Amino acid sequence: MSRPRLRSTTRFHIPLFEALRTYQRAWLRHDVIAGLTVCVVMIPSVIAYAELVHLPPIAGLYAAFAGAIGYALFASSRHVIAGPDAAIGLLAGMAILPLSGGDLGRTVVLAVELSLLSGLVLLIAARLNLGAIADLLSRPVLIGYLNGASLVLVSTQLGKLVGIKLEGEDFFLLIHALLSDLGRVHLPTLAFGLVLIGLLVWMGRYFPRVPGALAASAVAIGVAWVADVGSWGVALVGPVPSGVPLPSWPTVQLADITALAPAAVAIAFLTFSDGILLSQTFADKHRYDIDPNQELVALGVSNVCAGLFQGFPVSASQSRSAIVDASGGKTQVAQLVAAGGLLLFLVFFSGLIALLPKVALGAILVVTALGMLEVASLRALYRIDRRDFWLAVGVTVSILVAGVVPGIILGMLLSLIGVLVEISRPLDAVLRRLPGDGKFHDMGQTSTEGETVPGLLVYRLYAPLIFANARHVVGRIRELTDTADPPLKWLIIDAQAITEIDLTAAERLASLIDELAQAGIAIKIADAPRPFREEMNRVGLTDQLGQQQFYVSVKTAVEAYRREFQVAAGAGVATGVSGREN
Repeated sequence: MSRPRLRSTTRFHIPLFEALRTYQRAWLRHDVIAGLTVCVVMIPSVIAYAELVHLPPIAGLYAAFAGAIGYALFASSRHVIAGPDAAIGLLAGMAILPLSGGDLGRTVVLAVELSLLSGLVLLIAARLNLGAIADLLSRPVLIGYLNGASLVLVSTQLGKLVGIKLEGEDFFLLIHALLSDLGRVHLPTLAFGLVLIGLLVWMGRYFPRVPGALAASAVAIGVAWVADVGSWGVALVGPVPSGVPLPSWPTVQLADITALAPAAVAIAFLTFSDGILLSQTFADKHRYDIDPNQELVALGVSNVCAGLFQGFPVSASQSRSAIVDASGGKTQVAQLVAAGGLLLFLVFFSGLIALLPKVALGAILVVTALGMLEVASLRALYRIDRRDFWLAVGVTVSILVAGVVPGIILGMLLSLIGVLVEISRPLDAVLRRLPGDGKFHDMGQTSTEGETVPGLLVYRLYAPLIFANARHVVGRIRELTDTADPPLKWLIIDAQAITEIDLTAAERLASLIDELAQAGIAIKIADAPRPFREEMNRVGLTDQLGQQQFYVSVKTAVEAYRREFQVAAGAGVATGVSGREN
């Protein structure tokens, strides 16, 4: 069966409206069940995530409600659910806390500004068709971020678990403050928290299909109501307003935008990186296509909506999206049903939150953080690529020492530096002929098979030829030609892997062509792909070499060499290098 295809985001449109035109009545039952299920499951989680941003619990419901509507309207994915997320909430909280000075009103304004700014970054990226920006956040950086964020998240909740107010979000300072105040631990709060953590872990292991956060919240509210734990000194959330605030645009201060900009960019990177991966996973499973730039639009609008409704930055949620899929959800109508359920809860049932002990929120967040740890992935990195392993560890350590935003920025910079280093020192090979089939191969430096043709060198480069590697490649060719024995007459460059050549590299190659020509060595190009040929034409290298110096394959180039210099077909010098077939 063919996959339904999506058009590229070239103009403003609302995919949900287009999907509704072909909506099947049989889908409605599945979407309603999936939407109501995910609504019930998300309520305790999003309330807890608001604590990470230092906002009242009700703000988590505002963000979930508005973010769900914004994403549902504009998403190309049919299954992904947007809303508050632990990792994004932690990042937002760490960016806001130093600027708010502990003032709740200021915290609300900063959270709204950060959500709007993050959404704006995503929308600008969509307008510029920058759907590929998610690739800048490599897997090792993401693993390092998740491990660092998990440890920081646990440290920020320790105070709630022991009934001590700990200031700040600095990992080592929080640990030091807790150890210094162990004598003030509130034992009833600690006992209650440990029981709830045990319940969450037990349910996750033996009843994974039952939403543990919902069960733990229900148990905590029930115990608080029956046993009046507030009289024991266990802190409760307390009264919260009912209803949904009207959307409003805050009075934005330039100083806030400047201070929040790095966090907004980091949130945008993480939001889209997770979102596109999640969207692609469900699209592949259900055989439909997504548009990466449309996902940028959806996540951007979702964050803008969350900000307008006094929420905070949101992202795609893996757990809630999985629930929709498992419940049989078919389209984004399920997310609109979830938003409708949140609206009913806000209007009629928000009073239940008042009885929720704060230690329950801490327990939910601690277990969430432990679930975010990528220990197995870190082990795999250590086994497969030590450099990526140390990159992940470095990102984790930098987050613990300097904070989440600096850690992510450092990780992305190290990733880009690593890419530049690889590009600047690309793999290459001298191809050798196997006597058995007469073809030229690259079989690795340890092979003892293969032979060369006297006076001929076949060189293959496994990378585009650009400014970052031009000096190295030219130096490598000089080394090979200078040490050739017998002296070379032709140098054949197997260009099948060279898809690009920039001006800097073209100038260096032009100089090399002249230099080798003076030494009596002619350069020939074989198997050049179309983009490389077009670039060669534009920079004048085709005219410098001459059209007759280009061959469709290494084989035809070698045959031309044999004809010109009357080299017998079987003539060759044994050597010890070979590889993949040309």
